Amino acid sequence: MELKILAKNTVILASPKVLKFVVGILRAKFVAIYLGTVGAGIIDQLVYIINQIRNVSLASLPDGMVKLIAEQNGKGFDVVNIAKIIKTYILMVIPLTIMMTVLGYYFSDVITLYVFGDIKYKTYFQIGFLAFPVTVLTTTARAPLKAFKEIKSFAITEILVISINLMIFIPLIYFFKIPGAVVYVTLSYVTAFFVTYFLMRKNVMIKYNISFGDIKKAVFDKPIFKQLMSYMGVGVLGGTFFIFTEITTRSIVVNELGINQLGIYSPITAWAGLFVGFILPSVYTYLYPRLSESKTDEEIIRVINAVIRLITFVALPFIIVGISIRDWIIPLFYSMEFIEATNYLPFHFGSLMFFIWSSILSQLFYATGRLKSYLIFGLTINTISLLLVYYLVPIIGLFGYMAKFTIIPLLTLVTYFLFWRYEIKLRLESSNIQIVVYTFLCSIILLLLKDTQIYLQVVGFILIGMLYFLLRKKEKDFIMKKVSGIFKRNN
Repeated sequence: MELKILAKNTVILASPKVLKFVVGILRAKFVAIYLGTVGAGIIDQLVYIINQIRNVSLASLPDGMVKLIAEQNGKGFDVVNIAKIIKTYILMVIPLTIMMTVLGYYFSDVITLYVFGDIKYKTYFQIGFLAFPVTVLTTTARAPLKAFKEIKSFAITEILVISINLMIFIPLIYFFKIPGAVVYVTLSYVTAFFVTYFLMRKNVMIKYNISFGDIKKAVFDKPIFKQLMSYMGVGVLGGTFFIFTEITTRSIVVNELGINQLGIYSPITAWAGLFVGFILPSVYTYLYPRLSESKTDEEIIRVINAVIRLITFVALPFIIVGISIRDWIIPLFYSMEFIEATNYLPFHFGSLMFFIWSSILSQLFYATGRLKSYLIFGLTINTISLLLVYYLVPIIGLFGYMAKFTIIPLLTLVTYFLFWRYEIKLRLESSNIQIVVYTFLCSIILLLLKDTQIYLQVVGFILIGMLYFLLRKKEKDFIMKKVSGIFKRNN
């Protein structure tokens, strides 16, 4: 039953990802043609720094807000208490946003040099950073949607944002090149804010009879403030160190190899983001409030097993295809200028499932309130990641940067699994152990065949086909029923 509910919600949320995937390909081609590797590196860095500064500024406040609202819904809907949570969150976010915006512009010279490696890109940073307060405000609308599990609203939001932003993106890139792309970054966040706010008002505030007057009249609640502060405290420490390590690792690549090398690697992270983006954000939207509502360890284990099973069957085929046809993907959707990326893609993609599984397990820390443990693991793992890049990039170039995306996810996965094995007796169902083992075998086989293009493609499609035999009987029957229904409707 859990798997069916999860699958239904995931399908709804993943549907807009198809549009995002297609648009992402189009955008990547535009960037490759009109901006080149330097432009791709600049835009990649700009989007990254805005998102990371937002994350470290808010720390884990949005997660805390979602958990508090989800817990309140589990106890019974109460407008007064929910209004208190929203009011307290807003009052905490406003001064943080003002402070970080002022600091961002005050230290723009330092940030520009650190992130882009050249002060001539300062104007790009200053224009792009206008998006920072906007993206922070967007969280005040996204968190209630997530807490109330308004799945369809999330899907509609993405479709509208992607469509509107595409209409903005094409003319700005075509006519204004890199400056147009920088302006687009800011405008894309503005679009996301207005669309998210509109749907939150319609599908949360109006639907559940929560008015702005309720929020305005709500009092600043100290117990809620303390709970949010506990999330924020961990988020600030962990987030600050995370953004430091992330920016530093990128800075190492820029300073040692040049920003064009970061641009060469950008198609890999972009495609990985597209593949993973099909499923992870969709699952997160349902998973986090669902785990927050769970009352027993057994219930949590059941949910985690359902998620791991679903996410593996959905993501693994995309990963296999990505590795198998990488020699077509890069020239077709980028340009021959990016062809060097094909050397790193098999290793990066071969480790994606480790990243996905560890990301699922990471949701347990906030959902169960084990914040200190998450902080300790985060600080340790990010330190190891930084040291890997620091020592390896000067020696082996971009392969050293790649180590951050291959070794670290596997280390994180093993660490998290052992921790939850000890804490809640986490165990994988026997059928899930089979698909985990199969995933490891797929990665090994594909890496061994990475330089034999024809064999790689044939074996890749065989590996995808063999996934069918790992399905349970009920799952096979369900799929056949759906396929039969599609053919009947077409006839």
